Amino acid sequence: MEEFRLCNSDYRFMMLVWEHAPIGSGELVKLCAEKLGWKKSTTYTEIKRLCEKGVLQNEHAVVTPLVTQEEYQQQESRSVLEKLYG
Repeated sequence: MEEFRLCNSDYRFMMLVWEHAPIGSGELVKLCAEKLGWKKSTTYTEIKRLCEKGVLQNEHAVVTPLVTQEEYQQQESRSVLEKLYG
């Protein structure tokens, strides 16, 4: 897995995706409006950005994570340990 970073808003978004995947992009827009207070355009921009990073796949308006929550958390744990202990 290629390493990548998620900012706080990316991570909150991905938590919703991981919990509900696979999820239709329209349903994800509704979920983000309800849980994150995001507008439709914000959600679609986030989907596009994370697809470009290789974190998500959006095929036929169905959003699927390409990285599991566990994989991401392991990567973040390694990153923190490397920063702290070299």
